[in-house]
Amino acid sequence: MNRINWRVRLEGFSFLCLILTLYFVPLIQNPAFCSESPTDLNSVNQSIPTLPKGMYVIVGAFQIPENAIQYSQRIQVDGKSPKVGKHQQNGMYYVYALYTKDNLEMARSKRGSLRATRQFYDAWILYVGVKPEDFEKTPVEEFEETPDRLVINQPKELKPAEMKAGEAMDMVPPPPVQQDQNTYNYRFNVIGATTLKEVPGYVTIVDATRNKAMKSVSTNQIHPLEAPTTQSKEIIAICDIFGYVKEQAKFKIDDPMSSEDKDMIIESGGVTTVKFELQRHKVGDILIMYNVYFYNDAAIMKPESKFELTSLLAMLKENEKLTVKIHGHTNGNDPGKLIKLKPDDHNYFEVTANNIETMSSAKDLSKERAEVIKRWLIDQGIDEKRMEVKAWGGSKMIYKKTDTMAGKNVRVEIEIVKE
Repeated sequence: MNRINWRVRLEGFSFLCLILTLYFVPLIQNPAFCSESPTDLNSVNQSIPTLPKGMYVIVGAFQIPENAIQYSQRIQVDGKSPKVGKHQQNGMYYVYALYTKDNLEMARSKRGSLRATRQFYDAWILYVGVKPEDFEKTPVEEFEETPDRLVINQPKELKPAEMKAGEAMDMVPPPPVQQDQNTYNYRFNVIGATTLKEVPGYVTIVDATRNKAMKSVSTNQIHPLEAPTTQSKEIIAICDIFGYVKEQAKFKIDDPMSSEDKDMIIESGGVTTVKFELQRHKVGDILIMYNVYFYNDAAIMKPESKFELTSLLAMLKENEKLTVKIHGHTNGNDPGKLIKLKPDDHNYFEVTANNIETMSSAKDLSKERAEVIKRWLIDQGIDEKRMEVKAWGGSKMIYKKTDTMAGKNVRVEIEIVKE
């Protein structure tokens, strides 16, 4: 009887060991569970393989390796976690659901099935060392490795260095710079709390003592920040990106871990990373599109408006139940000239000889400007039933018409009506 009991116990112990092995070995092999800290980006970077030549169906593109790994672990495609790879040329980290060396039709089929789901509406094909025309005689539009949605069209007031057409955000992040005693390397890691994808945009650095803006820096890249010339050396990092609730963190630039917001901060490899997980706006919120610009007297947008329009499009695609009201406003109520598109004209970002020119009220101008944004969104696949337009003219100005800030009266607002 005792021998039987011991045999049962040994078999049970062996079975338990097998279960623990099957469970823990994959975790140990996963780079996010290595003995080294998962916040050590250099270690994480080295654990991600380089993408070999071929075609990939991408479900996420990241500048920070930790973000790519976290995203791949939190989602599933066909019941499995997708893989992560680094692009040797542009330094980006891609999460992909399919890799094929030469089967273009397979890649396109997979992309189509993923796009049919709300979660992966923006799936696309990445070509590494190959082009679609290598596999078919008829050229196609998707020969570029980077989709248009990643292109930076920076807000006008930031006055960035001029970028070539098609130049994209997926460039190699700059290495930590050689800093003096008053300069510190910072990276603002900004992701959407729901999607876990990196959010392109800017973080404003404010001198906390003087309450004065110092500079704006792009998200998810390393930047050298100079300390304010105050005794406290405290700064406030304000992350106010269209479509998301504003977040901020306050800390000493030379001793960030002493702040109340230290849970948002990681120090590793000479770089301090401040992490923002942004929440989407809710029903009743009104978002001002200050970075959508119109030509004078026209319901036609300037090209630099594309960045914020793309952010609005992403917000609507993330939640198919979301409905919005587009409010148009002008600076004053004086009537004047109106330049607008013909019904069959889809050239939203250029005034041409093909445009209609007439006289109108300020209210009509505000209506046409709201309508042109609605038309653009419809062209991008948004159901027109999810949008309505409200024209205000100059009846709800923020500043007096003679104020130096009166230009901000010309604006479009997005009200979230339903979600």
